[in-house]
Amino acid sequence: MLKVVIIGVAAIFLSLLAGSARREYGFAIAVCAAVAISAYGLSKISLIIEQVQAFEDAIGLEHEYIAILLKMVGIAYLTQLAVSLCGDAGQGAIASQIGFAGKVSMLIVSLPVISSLVRTIGELLS
Repeated sequence: MLKVVIIGVAAIFLSLLAGSARREYGFAIAVCAAVAISAYGLSKISLIIEQVQAFEDAIGLEHEYIAILLKMVGIAYLTQLAVSLCGDAGQGAIASQIGFAGKVSMLIVSLPVISSLVRTIGELLS
């Protein structure tokens, strides 16, 4: 986590310095820092996947549900990154549309779980 903080703080200072000369430079530095921090986070994803598989084995959950959960988390993180970048660039309208598309995407990905839940409730009621 210390690496992420150092990259973030350094990017802020560099962005402020470069942004005073030309705003595009400051934005480019901010995007590069966001990509670097995201790459660092993605490099640690294998640890999370191993732990999720251990939970899956211990509880006996179907792989399908865990895959859906991981897809939803991925959509949420990517959407938040894009919304933040657009917001920082002053493109609030685009940011809100990306947020909306992310929510719709998560709903679409979760439809099999919702369908299974409705089926189970239907079986319990009959």
